[in-house]
Amino acid sequence: MMPTSVPKNIDKYFYNRKKDIKRISLQINSIYEDLSNQILITGTRGVGKTFLLKKILKDQPDDILTIYIDLSRIYGENQGKISEEEVLKELLSSIEAKINEDKTQPQKIEQTIKNKLNTLKLKNYDFKDATTILNIPLPEIRDNYQELSKFVMELPQSIVDSTEDIKGFIIVMDEFQLLKNLSNPEAFFWLIRSFVQEQSNVSYIFTGSVSKTAEVIEMLNGQTGAFGGRMIQIHIDPFTKEETLNYINDKSDNIRFTSDGFERFYKCTRGIPAYINTFCNILNPGEEYDSDMIKESFLLQMDQIVVMWLYVWGTLNKSEKHIVKILVDEDKLTWNELLDASGYSKATLTKYIDSLNNKGILDYGFDKKYTINDIMLKTWLRNKKEVEGQYPL
Repeated sequence: MMPTSVPKNIDKYFYNRKKDIKRISLQINSIYEDLSNQILITGTRGVGKTFLLKKILKDQPDDILTIYIDLSRIYGENQGKISEEEVLKELLSSIEAKINEDKTQPQKIEQTIKNKLNTLKLKNYDFKDATTILNIPLPEIRDNYQELSKFVMELPQSIVDSTEDIKGFIIVMDEFQLLKNLSNPEAFFWLIRSFVQEQSNVSYIFTGSVSKTAEVIEMLNGQTGAFGGRMIQIHIDPFTKEETLNYINDKSDNIRFTSDGFERFYKCTRGIPAYINTFCNILNPGEEYDSDMIKESFLLQMDQIVVMWLYVWGTLNKSEKHIVKILVDEDKLTWNELLDASGYSKATLTKYIDSLNNKGILDYGFDKKYTINDIMLKTWLRNKKEVEGQYPL
């Protein structure tokens, strides 16, 4: 079976991406020169950004501490809400967990944390279950976000400075587009920037499935955003035809194609690993698939192949689904055409277009028209309407 999520044994299923690893590692390794780069990783949903970054983090040397924060977990655990405090709490908890992985870490780190705690002038801020770090009690603090954020944001660099054994920190924030749901996302991005520009050995990597024109990218790295275009932006492309075929031959359980069968398979999956894996999992090992067989398998098992979109569709509200359905029916529309077709006010349409952009669902082309970003989502919805007489609820 091919993996449908990031497996524990990353090396067993990881394939190629040598160029992407080299590009990202080049930027990360600058922390050894006291030059920390901040990085934005983009790419279509399912292309393997998380898998790639977890592989890179796994392969870091012992003198680099790495943290991976899944913002979607925070968002889900808080019933579709996310706050600055929750993100900071997760960052602090992750730092503690990373330090505790190595029981030989020098006591200097412990002393560094104690010293920083002593400098805090905190009121009662509810830090919930994160009341200790390295068994050091944290004071309860309320109504002092400024002191809390200062403590957490300065801690990684302080740990590097406190010991010769640690040269840098790499902090990955996955599904960063969810930060758009903060009460003041722009202020939070500026908060991060204000600290990292003074830090020489801490690199943040933001990644998520967002449209290139998404408002959250502008907030983070646009010309008027917090980082003002200074983040290193790296786009992860799908596999080429050759890479796709080699990947299947190397990692699948003897999935075989005729020439035209593979052409159709690639046309369906477009080299996106998430689709390649789920599609291969519904095919019979050892059987040779031609074009017609691939088409039949695709139509019969489409729900399994596009399983990630079933989840995303379920998270959309009625208004967002309405806009998506219009674009599935009409293919491409300008903003004014979409305004007329939706029946929404200008403010309402803008709100939901921004939301769909931030979720990586819409694309805005050079022809100044909106369209569905992923042809697989569009195909699934059209097939549902054709077979069942209506779009999925």
